[in-house]
Amino acid sequence: MLKALFITTSLAAITLVSPVRAQDLKSEVEKIGAAYTDCIAKHDGACVASLYSKDGIQVNVVGVVETDLKAAYEANFKAGEDGIAVKVNYAQPLGNDMAMAAGDVDVTFNVEPKLRPLFWSAVYVKEGGQWKIRMLTAGIKPPPPKEAMADKK
Repeated sequence: MLKALFITTSLAAITLVSPVRAQDLKSEVEKIGAAYTDCIAKHDGACVASLYSKDGIQVNVVGVVETDLKAAYEANFKAGEDGIAVKVNYAQPLGNDMAMAAGDVDVTFNVEPKLRPLFWSAVYVKEGGQWKIRMLTAGIKPPPPKEAMADKK
């Protein structure tokens, strides 16, 4: 009887601490990307900020660290940011409560240049049982190498 109770308790404990699988994590990150896309489409800075952890930050394309994400996004909307299309290329767990991911994002503006292709990487943490962005870094995608362009001619 005691042995059966021990086995049952052990199996329950293993289930509770099962590791995050990369494919499951990628799906979760894609859901966050979809929510981010919806927040941007609504021009809702508070919505964007809600996707970040309580101490979340963003390092923007010019290297400025943004801590007031709501205000940063409200400024982006005033500057013409209109929409985004997020692609998750990579997601990797770093334990049960931390992960990293990277991908591409096309940011559209209602001013020139209208399309701004970027790359991004992020660190995620579990907060209140949900994945939240702890740090997001975005960078400008460089143009393709000249050799690649020569091959296309």
